[in-house]
Amino acid sequence: MTDRPHSRPISRFATDLLLGLRLAFTGGRDSRLRTALTAIGVGLGVATLLLAASFPTVREHRDDKLRIQSGAVVSADIAPRSDHSLLIHDARGVYRGEEFFGRIVQPEGPDSPLPPGLSAYPAPNTLAVSPALAELLRSPDAALLRERYPQPVTGTIGPAGLAGPGDYAFYLGSDRLSDADPSTLRIDHFEDELPPKPVDPVLTLLTVVGVVILLSPVAVFVAAAARFGSEARDRRLAALRLTGADRATTARISAGESLAGALVGLGLGAALFLAGRPLVEHVKIAGLSVFADDLQPQPLLAALVLVAVPLLAVAVTMLTMRRLAAEPLGVLRGTGAGRRAVWWRVPLPALGFTLLFTQRGKLTSLGDNEALVVLVGCLLLLLIGATLLLPPLVALASRALRRVSGPPAWQLALGRLRFSPESAARPVTGIVVTVAGTIALQTLLGSLATARSATPAELALQDRAPLSVHFDAAGDRSGQLADQLRRSPGVADAVGYTEVYATAGDRPFTIRVADCATLTAVHRVTQCADGDVFTAVGLSSGQAGGSPLAAGGPVTLQPLGRPESTWQLPASRATVQRSPEGGRAHYLDVVLVTPSVLPAELLHSQAAMVEVHPVPGTPDAEDRIRSNAALISPTSSVHNPANGQPDARFLGVRSALTAGTVAILTLIGASMLVGLLEQLRERRRTLAVLTAFGTRTRTLAGALLCQSLVPVVLGLALAVASGLALGAALLFLVKLPITFVWGDIALMTGAGAAAVLLITALSLPALWRRITPAGLRYE
Repeated sequence: MTDRPHSRPISRFATDLLLGLRLAFTGGRDSRLRTALTAIGVGLGVATLLLAASFPTVREHRDDKLRIQSGAVVSADIAPRSDHSLLIHDARGVYRGEEFFGRIVQPEGPDSPLPPGLSAYPAPNTLAVSPALAELLRSPDAALLRERYPQPVTGTIGPAGLAGPGDYAFYLGSDRLSDADPSTLRIDHFEDELPPKPVDPVLTLLTVVGVVILLSPVAVFVAAAARFGSEARDRRLAALRLTGADRATTARISAGESLAGALVGLGLGAALFLAGRPLVEHVKIAGLSVFADDLQPQPLLAALVLVAVPLLAVAVTMLTMRRLAAEPLGVLRGTGAGRRAVWWRVPLPALGFTLLFTQRGKLTSLGDNEALVVLVGCLLLLLIGATLLLPPLVALASRALRRVSGPPAWQLALGRLRFSPESAARPVTGIVVTVAGTIALQTLLGSLATARSATPAELALQDRAPLSVHFDAAGDRSGQLADQLRRSPGVADAVGYTEVYATAGDRPFTIRVADCATLTAVHRVTQCADGDVFTAVGLSSGQAGGSPLAAGGPVTLQPLGRPESTWQLPASRATVQRSPEGGRAHYLDVVLVTPSVLPAELLHSQAAMVEVHPVPGTPDAEDRIRSNAALISPTSSVHNPANGQPDARFLGVRSALTAGTVAILTLIGASMLVGLLEQLRERRRTLAVLTAFGTRTRTLAGALLCQSLVPVVLGLALAVASGLALGAALLFLVKLPITFVWGDIALMTGAGAAAVLLITALSLPALWRRITPAGLRYE
């Protein structure tokens, strides 16, 4: 019996919530429509949150697939030859910016391990390709790619052998691989542990900031959706007060109505997530794609979403009801409460900035959970604090603009803003969070890309640099390979050479082997004959003209795939000035030798390198050279110095950010449209009365536009200010100069404004339907 007094509040709370739940479904058409609107809004947010909760699982599944597909290849443990061994050679490539995963395989026995995704090995000189690559090869624009891979396609790689459905992958059967080639591996299994990936703290920062920035608007959206139908609910609260319910009871019943919409929204969100999962296979961002089966919410995160969304709906409604005075004759909203409530809103972003500044110099500790929690907390304080400042700004602006005369549409809009500034600001809060966060993240990305990129002068030199073609185990044929590529269409010139790394004491240098014609053309040597040696001094010795390597001294050769050996450095015929080849600076000394100086068997095991200069203006020059090299040798590889710049590491993050921002803006736009339609439905009698008294349709449409425009202008101004401040704080955190990408800022601001104009235009048909005389009918 002692527990009964304590259990009464809990029982009363549950009873009132259940009454609200029942009223949401049995309170008439308006109640059911209001519940449906809330469910739609919450459902869109829940579907997005479930998608975000799937990212850890997607990454885990991707890592597992890579471990199964390539673990033994990456570990590079050489297996002995046996009936269950396999020779494998990496043959990755690029076509029009798209990367290809390719391998040349040669089984050495009947029990050779099958790669994941294959049911049988392709026969020599035949291909097994992924479905995406098969589709690309059949397309009319892939003529150059078909020239590169002319072999017949006899097999398909299944999902087990692919990281994503959009992967371009192939296996090429061969009978010419040899373990004498240092780039060819012999393995007897595929699955193995992958080495740990190095963690870049800056990229970790980008990931954390991006996730918080993209998910914060979703939480704001869910909270706004829980408040749909507030005006119609006011009349219900007044009726409940007439029956004797106190203010606390009406608040709990109102929370129960919101809980009903949230619970239905959970089911709708789960259904939308399941229905949209297959569509993800058609999306490819920065070369990455995801199988629908991999898109599974992590159980803990999914449970958190399922629990947090209903609690958020109840909490938001209870907090909203604290600002209302529900009385038997109506619901009163205090106009002065907003002014007094500003005092707790400003310290939130100020506290976030303060905590963020304390994290400077701790960037390397982002692997620590404590540092991550602090960072996420700072971002949430900043973003949520910015949205909390919007309603007071709208109220202040409506009071200040009251003295500004204008047309009737303007006066109607100001009256609406003064009556309910929070209702006007609520749909815009998501745009504030999205635009502010995106501006901050784009600022951080732009500064990082600039800091880690080459200078314009270096980029100009790299653009003029030749393409480098590598032919494995062909070092004694570099001149012949250069002649073959030189005769290819679109090639202006090609020079071939072979390089061997060596050390003289603790001084590293490179031995470059080339014929006299190449040495004369590239290094400007004179009076060259086979057997001559020249020295070109690089930046490690100061500049050209520094101290050359001592002739006759012992040198340790470090050839690829062969054991180290000692060699006597011959006397140099001359020291030549080493000019930057293709605009590239060199930091190692080079000894230039003709082919007869080194043993032929040593040269044969090394890679032949051919530098190819395409004819300027040749379309698809790089892809043509790749195709020509592949026709000469399928094991060849091509490197373009202009690719793989440091700023390219951020292209994937930037693409993902852009796609996420578009998705969130679409979600917020849907929120605003639903909110406007709900407001028009609630105000249908008021609109009908205005029309009956002679108000023109264009006046009402202008009032609707102004009613949306004022909060949006204030919101975008607040978003830009908050985004610039947050971006500057993040740049301060990573110790980079504070610069802003004004083009991206203008683009995001314009996108937010365009979204509002579009949503307002889409709501006009609903407005025209609400101003008919039928809206005067009252039951």
